[in-house]
Order: sequence, then C-alpha cells, then structure tokens
Amino acid sequence: MRWKQLRQADLNLLVAFAVFAEELSISAAAERLLLSQPAASRTLQRLRVLFHDDLLVRGPGGYQLTPAGGRLQADLNRLLPQLDDLLGRPVFNAASEQASFRLAGPDNVCSMLCPLLCTQVLPSAPLVKFNFVPWSDAVLADLDRGRIDLVLSNDEVLVPAHLESQALYRERWRCIVSNESSLPEQLSLERYLAAEHVIVSVLDGVQTIPDKRLAALGHARRSSIRVPYFGAALECIPQTEFVLTATSSIARVAAAHRGLRVIEAPPELTGFSFQAIWHPRLNTDPAHAWLRRELLKVSGGIKP
Repeated sequence: MRWKQLRQADLNLLVAFAVFAEELSISAAAERLLLSQPAASRTLQRLRVLFHDDLLVRGPGGYQLTPAGGRLQADLNRLLPQLDDLLGRPVFNAASEQASFRLAGPDNVCSMLCPLLCTQVLPSAPLVKFNFVPWSDAVLADLDRGRIDLVLSNDEVLVPAHLESQALYRERWRCIVSNESSLPEQLSLERYLAAEHVIVSVLDGVQTIPDKRLAALGHARRSSIRVPYFGAALECIPQTEFVLTATSSIARVAAAHRGLRVIEAPPELTGFSFQAIWHPRLNTDPAHAWLRRELLKVSGGIKP
C-alpha cells in the first residue's frame, strides 16, 4: 500500500534522531528532548530498528554517526524545516519564492498602483509577476471561478456578500482641459454643466461616478464622445474646449503634458475610495496575504 511505511512510523522519532545527531551524546540529547536517560536510550533503540542500522555508535572519543546515520542527518537537515513550514503557519518569502498574480482594474487605478508596485515592491520580489487584465463586467464572476486573484475597483461597485474587500486609498476628482481653454482654475457647477465633456465609461451603458453625483442633483453632463480609457481621453483634450473629469493619478499624467491644464472640479463631485476585492478561499493563502499587505502598504502613501 502506498505510504505504508510512513503510516506505520512514529515521525517524532525523526526529530529525536536530529537531536541525537547534533549532540552525539545520549544524556545531552535526553535533556533537550525532556526525556530521562533510559527513555532516550529506548528511543535510540527504536530508531535503530526503524532504519535497520546502529545509526549512532560509541567510539574512542564518544558517540559517532554510522554512514547511514550521516546520510539520515543530511536528509533530515533538508526535510525537517520543510515539514515544519508545512505544519506551521506558512509565510510567503517574496525575496526568494515565485508567485504570479492575475489582477483586474480600470486604467485609473492601474495608473496609480502599477508604478508603485514597480518601484516599491518588485525590486525586493524578483520572482513575483503581476498580470493586469482589462476591466469587464465579468470580473467578479472570474474572481469566483479563480480566473482572477484580485479585483481593484471603486467602492461604489456592489460587492457580493460572499466576497472579501478592503479599502485602499481615497480619490477626488480633477478636471483636465486644454492649455488654451478659457475655463478658470476652479469650476463652479454651472460652468461645469455648460461645458462639453469627454466621458470615460469603462463599461458600456454603466453610469460613471461623476454622472451619479450629478444625477442625484438632477443634472447631467453634455457629451458627444465616450471612450473606455483615460489614456485615449487625454489625447482628445488639446486644442479643444472639452473637459475631462479624472482621478488624481490621471491628473498627474496630464500635468506633465504641455498641451493640458489641470483645474479643480466642482465641489459637488465628491470623492470615493478604491478597494481590493478577493475570494475568501484566498484569505489564508500566504502569497495572496502578502499581496494584500503590499497593496495596502503602497496605497497608504497616496494622497487624494
């Protein structure tokens, strides 16, 4: 039968032998194992029966390992730490272990977090890989099926009760306009509603957060163009009177663009948080727990 010898063996004997091999003394080993000397001698005898070898024999200068005992010590020095990790609380060592994570999120949160992962996480985690996939209306279903490890979304996405979530950082809205635009540095709601907008809608037909804020006040934006990505929206702004409403990460990209200017959005467009969402089956997975800690750590320095 498979594993027959393992099932019949007392694995505590392996730990005892590791101590015998280190001490090369029955009395010293007995003290470390919290055994009487006769009990330690009986343990050594059981080991000899188990491995069909004397393992430890008395010589001119004290006890010595037999060749079989030396091989067993070398094997246990390799195996016992692995067994200890297996039975104890596992820890993911990002400096030396491999891991690959599949994440989904819209481009505004990716624009914020991906540079931080590249500069603050990956340098000390050389065998870790992050694979970001496009946002879709199936991301939460993919999370359930194990196709995605973690979803990044705004906190206005309804999270099913069986999933876990954690807030990462706060965001507030900025407006991006052409350098040639006549709009002031602080937009009133009236000026904002009078403008023509480039709207980023990640999911077709789904209301964006600015649109929700305006709808609650009985207003709507005027727009003749909608795009799925903020990167594409930024290219629509120069030499126009369009307004793009974006998060701070996108605003930082725009601030480096010669043809763009960042101004303050109306105060009625209140902020929100980005959150991480995952399946509870991954709660105790060491690598996934490490990922969540790192995301929380890097996002802790983000200011809205």
